[in-house]
Amino acid sequence: MWSIHSEVTTLKSVLLHQPGTELENLIPRYLEDLLFDEIPWLKQAQVEHNGFATLLKEQGVEVVYLLDLIHDILDIPSVKADLVREHLLFSRISNSFVRGAIFEYLLQLTNAQLVHALTAGVSKVEVVHLKPYPTLSDLTVRSYPFYLDPMPSLYFTRDHGVMIGNRLLVSSMFNFARRRETIFLRFLQQYHPRFKDVGLWFHKEIPTGIEGGDVLVINEFTLCIGLSERTTEFAIEYVARELLLNGQINSILVIEIPAKRAYMHLDTVFTMVDFDTFLMYPGIGDQTQVYKLQLGKDKHILAHKMSSLKLALEQSIKAPVRILYSGGSDPITAAREQWADSTNTLAIGPGKVITYNRNQVTNELLDKNGIEVFEVEGSELVRGRGGPRCMSMPLSRK
Repeated sequence: MWSIHSEVTTLKSVLLHQPGTELENLIPRYLEDLLFDEIPWLKQAQVEHNGFATLLKEQGVEVVYLLDLIHDILDIPSVKADLVREHLLFSRISNSFVRGAIFEYLLQLTNAQLVHALTAGVSKVEVVHLKPYPTLSDLTVRSYPFYLDPMPSLYFTRDHGVMIGNRLLVSSMFNFARRRETIFLRFLQQYHPRFKDVGLWFHKEIPTGIEGGDVLVINEFTLCIGLSERTTEFAIEYVARELLLNGQINSILVIEIPAKRAYMHLDTVFTMVDFDTFLMYPGIGDQTQVYKLQLGKDKHILAHKMSSLKLALEQSIKAPVRILYSGGSDPITAAREQWADSTNTLAIGPGKVITYNRNQVTNELLDKNGIEVFEVEGSELVRGRGGPRCMSMPLSRK
């Protein structure tokens, strides 16, 4: 059975997606809309991602690929049509005739072709022949060439959802460009046999937005949730009520960080690397606020402002805590390495983390403090603004 009760116990199974043609459909004019600063080189990004997956397997981790699981369920009656219908609901297509024509086009594709189309995008040129008369969108290909957008951020599977205990919390993405990514996860939970023992924390979509990169499972009783550029206080309060009423979680630490693109999620500035050790970007040290959410006697959610992050963590794990600062003592190095996701570490066991090899100072600091570092190449992968933690959704830990 898949379950997660800690951020750092031995990783057993993880969900990945190898970058594909969706990266080649990034257009300079719309980079910002698709949440990218640069265009990664696909061939090299795939080499780097394969290196990441290989390291995980060498460490005894089962690597499960998102689209392989989707392929498995497409032969189930009605799933294929429902999956297409759901993706079109989250598209920008307003013309019902056009939507119907694209629905029929996608439905006649093979399973492999359909998965490719849903992830890489459906261009206007590709389907123009399906309509007896041109629409405005057909005549404005130069303005924007897609009816169904590509999903270049799909390889950041961490954001799609998070396992808390043996239940799955499916994210509610803040940005329109990423809203369709979670559809795959919902279909897998509903139809794939490997998810048969995995329940849902919420059967309906959570208020916008909460994303997996903002959720850290500190231990079986405590979560950290980032109040960030992409996770809102409204969604946090909605989630907190269900989790705290359930009784499995008894406290949630809300860490408010600057709502900036550079710090899009909590895990871009703060991660857990051992039971009592955390890695933090020092550049936000005086800009964070910490709040503790707990259940009151009348079943209301009580919020308390904490005096410090360190104290809040120590109360939660009931032990002294170390906070290591990425980039060492040099603020220039710290800022440079944070931009390259130095703090976005993936724990594969207590005191064992995967990092990008380019973040030399941070990696040396971790090593000197007793944290075993496994380095991977990520010069192209990092162009999407994510590191090893972003690229992995843990399904099970010991």
